[in-house]
Amino acid sequence: MDAIVRVSSKGQIVIPKKIRKKLGIKKNSILKMRVVGKKIVLELPSEPPSDIFVDAGEKIVDELIREAKKDEKILRLLRDLGIEA
Repeated sequence: MDAIVRVSSKGQIVIPKKIRKKLGIKKNSILKMRVVGKKIVLELPSEPPSDIFVDAGEKIVDELIREAKKDEKILRLLRDLGIEA
């Protein structure tokens, strides 16, 4: 599915609704962007394999997040992930 889009004065483009719907792109979706020659490629990031995750209890997770919030870089990452500090 091809589309022609216009670049705004701020460098923004709009992904046409048909394409967003077909790919499941919604508000705040994250896309991976790369340049290949003279092409811009946008991709939906692939999901990590489920076997890399472990089931941790709330107590452990809460304690780790509390400890992580002491580091400014980690605070920014948590905010970017939508986790309130």
